[in-house]
Amino acid sequence: MQKLGLGIMIDQPSIKQEEGTNNPVDAKRIKKESIQRCIQSLVHACRCKDEDCHLPSCAKMKKVVQHTRTCKKKKNGGCPICKQLIALCCYHSKHCDDDQCPV
Repeated sequence: MQKLGLGIMIDQPSIKQEEGTNNPVDAKRIKKESIQRCIQSLVHACRCKDEDCHLPSCAKMKKVVQHTRTCKKKKNGGCPICKQLIALCCYHSKHCDDDQCPV
């Protein structure tokens, strides 16, 4: 079974340990880059019609989007996957200038 999730690094102490830095500026930069990668994957997955897309992030993001469409826990706010995707979509919508954006 494949673990769903967006792969956004939220916990800054674990970012510092993983990247070997104690600089909070680096931790913020790493978090922002992680969010940007997720947004790029989300936009690609929403536009991609290829069922056999070669990008691993595309297939994973398509599964996350499909999960969010059918998840019953999100109504009560109890699903962390749905919470992350909704937050990512909100963040993206504030910065996106594309009137035809599928996200």
